[in-house]
Amino acid sequence: MFKNVHWLTIFFVAAATAICGELRIAPFGTEFRFGLGSSAFFLLLLLFPYLPYIWTGFVTGLVVVIFRTLTSSLFINDPSMFFDAWNIHFSAFFYYLIFGIGMFFLPKKLPDKKLLLFGLFVIGVDVLSNIAEINARFFFLQTNPLLTTEWLTLVVVAAIRVYFVLGLYGGLKMQQMSAVHAEQQKRFEQTLTVSSTLYGESFYMKKMMNDIESITGKSYRLYQKLQDLNLPAPAREALFVSENIHEIKKDAQRVTSGLMKLHDSNKIFTTLDLSEVIHYVVIGNQSYSTWLNKEIEFTTDLLTDYKTDQHLALLSVLNNLTSNAVEAISESGTIFIQVSEKGDQTLFTVTDDGQGIKEQDVDFVFEAGYTTKYHMNGEASTGIGLSHVKHVAASFDGSIEVTSPVTGGAQFILTLPTYRLKQEDSS
Repeated sequence: MFKNVHWLTIFFVAAATAICGELRIAPFGTEFRFGLGSSAFFLLLLLFPYLPYIWTGFVTGLVVVIFRTLTSSLFINDPSMFFDAWNIHFSAFFYYLIFGIGMFFLPKKLPDKKLLLFGLFVIGVDVLSNIAEINARFFFLQTNPLLTTEWLTLVVVAAIRVYFVLGLYGGLKMQQMSAVHAEQQKRFEQTLTVSSTLYGESFYMKKMMNDIESITGKSYRLYQKLQDLNLPAPAREALFVSENIHEIKKDAQRVTSGLMKLHDSNKIFTTLDLSEVIHYVVIGNQSYSTWLNKEIEFTTDLLTDYKTDQHLALLSVLNNLTSNAVEAISESGTIFIQVSEKGDQTLFTVTDDGQGIKEQDVDFVFEAGYTTKYHMNGEASTGIGLSHVKHVAASFDGSIEVTSPVTGGAQFILTLPTYRLKQEDSS
């Protein structure tokens, strides 16, 4: 019976209610009061819906009566008057007991679905609880019955009190939902970052697989030619190379398979709007620029917007172009990202006011190995980023080009067929 009762929480509710009850007004006599205790009790029941409401009301009623008795001037001046003080305050016990019973019979999911309707029910519970307390006072203390105007005041106060608490509860729930949404948004951004990175890596692995397949075939054909030329020693070396490349291919296949499984497990969202893709590109690279201690202003211009199921490829490519722009800016600058449509093509333009690209290097920027970036130890970066962008663009039958704006810096224009990106509305 008592196994799953949260007694510590119940006593917390009871103690908080008793203390808050000392902030009150008493329009119908010194001991029948409208205080924050009942409001605190109602709010805490909403915040701890797993509590057994009847037991909570019972314990709270006892604790309130004991607290009021021990803090009353009658008991403090003469401790032998304990039971007299107890009788004066005992009627409050019935308010909390009846309120707990009333809350027990109300659907616990109603506050999250129909708050206003729930408030009307609680007003009824509050009025019934007050009636129980007033009748108890009449029985134990022989007090005078309330007048009609006093009953009206009781109902009005109940309504104000209930909707005040519900407003406070609604505000707390909204704050909680905002915090949960912010956390989910953060995890979503992290998931997209991981997924787009995995997409890029798996793309490279598939390209490497094709290269390995080609080299394996060439080395085996070399072995056959050397055999035909009756050169057994070089032929054996060529065969050895071919066999080892084949083993490397199998290892690469296992790595590719693992990457694809990770990539697929992170594809939680099947489509995103282009505006959402650009939003996540900007958010990620703002963090990157901050990490590099750079003050960069990002501006966007979306002249078109539609849903796409190729968001991971776009994130991979646009993140690459934008992070390059961040790195090209020395300390402060601007990056402008534009999305537009031209005929049956969608254009993604990334423009920065950084150091730009030398004219003699424009023809080589998309070749693997080209780089203007060096690590802190002086070693050159791998220079595969822009070649990756070029290969991804080619896989979509698109193109990538770079120009030097008159204002300085660099401008990359990624052109992709709209039909390869656009997710048609199924509705």
